[in-house]
Parts: sequence; C-alpha cells; structure tokens
Amino acid sequence: MRNLLTHLVILSLILTITPMATQSQAVGGWEFEFVEEDEFIYNIPSSEDGEIVVEFEITNSYLVEIEVEISVETPPFNGEMLGDDPLTISVPAGESKTDDFKIGNIDLFQVNSPGGKEEEFRALATLKSIGGVDVSMANDWKDDRGKAKMPRIYDLRIGETTQNLEFNPDIETSFSVEITNHGNLDDQIGKAEVSDDCSLMTVSIGDDSELTKIMKPQITSSTDSASIQVTIQISAAHPSRNCDIDLRISSGGSGEGDGIVWTDSSFRVTIKEGEEPPPSDDSDNDGPINEPVVIEQNLPSAGLSIIFTSFLLAIIAYRRE
Repeated sequence: MRNLLTHLVILSLILTITPMATQSQAVGGWEFEFVEEDEFIYNIPSSEDGEIVVEFEITNSYLVEIEVEISVETPPFNGEMLGDDPLTISVPAGESKTDDFKIGNIDLFQVNSPGGKEEEFRALATLKSIGGVDVSMANDWKDDRGKAKMPRIYDLRIGETTQNLEFNPDIETSFSVEITNHGNLDDQIGKAEVSDDCSLMTVSIGDDSELTKIMKPQITSSTDSASIQVTIQISAAHPSRNCDIDLRISSGGSGEGDGIVWTDSSFRVTIKEGEEPPPSDDSDNDGPINEPVVIEQNLPSAGLSIIFTSFLLAIIAYRRE
C-alpha cells in the first residue's frame, strides 16, 4: 500500500513538472523594429551616392542567444541594400542590440520620381537559430516599414550666347542666353541680376525675358528652356576696350533666404571705336598749274614751228648769196 502511494506521489510530481518544463521552453521571444518612430521619413541626401541609413533594434528575451537575418524588400526608388544581403545579426540572451543597414545606388534623376516624392520600403527580419539550433523551417519573421523621400535638386544653368558681342560706341543693342533646368523637378527663374565693369556702358534685363516660364527638367524634356535678354546701352564716348557682363539668376523653386540656389555666368563684350572718316576727295577742284598732260600735249606743236621757221630763213640766206 505504501509503495502504491509513493508511486502516485511521484507520478503526480512528474505530471506537474512536465507542463512547467514545457512552458519554460516557450517562455521568451524576440522583437524587431526601426529605432525611429512610426511614419519617420528618411530623406535621401542630394549626393551622387543617394543612400540612406536605417537604424533598427532587435530584442531577445530568450534564455539563449538568437541569430536573425535581415533583408530589404521593395527598396525605394529602385535602390538596393548595400553590404551583406541578407545581414546576419546575433543577439545575446536577454539583451537588445542596435545596428543599421544602408539602402543606396538610388538614381536621383528619375522621370517618374521627381524631387519631393515619397516611396515606402520594407525590411524583413527572420529568426534563423535559437541557442545554435536551426529554426529557419519555423519561418518566424517580423518586419517594419519606412518611407524614403527623394531630395529636391535645383540646378538652373546659363548657356552660351551664339551672338557676336562686338559693338561700336553710341549704340543700344541686346543679346540672348538660354536657361535650362538640370534639377529633378519643375522650376523657373526666381531672380535675374546683371552687372558690368565699364562705367560708360549700362546693362539690364530685357522686358521680353521669359522669367515666369515653368521649365521641365532635362530628364523629362531635353529641349525645354527659357530665354533671357540682356540689353546693352553703350555711350558715344566709350573707348575701345573689353567689358565683362555678369549674369546671375536664382532658382524660383528653391525659395528664399539661405536656401536659395544661385548660378552665374560671365560674357565678354568688345567695344571698338569707329574709324576716322576718310579724307575728302579734292579731284573736282582746280588742279595744279602746268599738269604733265598739258605739257605733253604742247610739246609737239612748239617743236614744229621752230623747225619750219629755221627752214625758211635758210632758203632766204642762200638766195642772197
């Protein structure tokens, strides 16, 4: 009877301990999330690299070390995950670990992704091992999402003029230059300023300049441009010399203050004084006395008279003898 009672107690203890042991194995877990708050916007820098850094945290509440693989699905703007892909992270038991990954090789000049556009991306974290035991077949995964924002790039450029910039004094004229948009969104000329280094010349922006025209970026329309007319007034007293005209324009889309984006260019103008008028033609006035042509015309007739007279005198003298 005692043996039976002892066995019942032992069996009861086993039945009690077994669920506890099973439950203890299930105690624990892991978490994965971006460090930034929800709806955080990752601004892509306007550098040629075009990459963002995403910081994340993995929390391991298991009693053993875990190993997690991280990959990026649907990267923004056709970019890609840089470095190891997938990225493997080991987290000790009962600890949290912070790390980061980079998304790069993002083309900042895309026809369908202008400056300011936002695009969502998703990072997937998959539990690969617990305490060195492969659990990848369990397909235990977690994810987090973020938004990347394309930078606004303002880049207006001043072209070269095709006109001859050589003028005489005492003239009012003009020349035109072409402005093109090499940014990644629509833009227009904000301000236009012009100056020169010659005191007897005045320059200004012509009224027929296309200062309000909206220009498509060159990635969208390679032929779109705006025209600026530079008016020149040159004094009659201007000496012959070279003058430099400086044209400076701002991007209307870049705003005001410290954020405004300017570009400038210089054009050389050559001023040449007019030549002295040619001397007046006096051929119609009385010519000099005894012109050669007259002398040549009189010589033959004078010589014949003398010869004829001498001949008569010789005949008369002969008869007298």
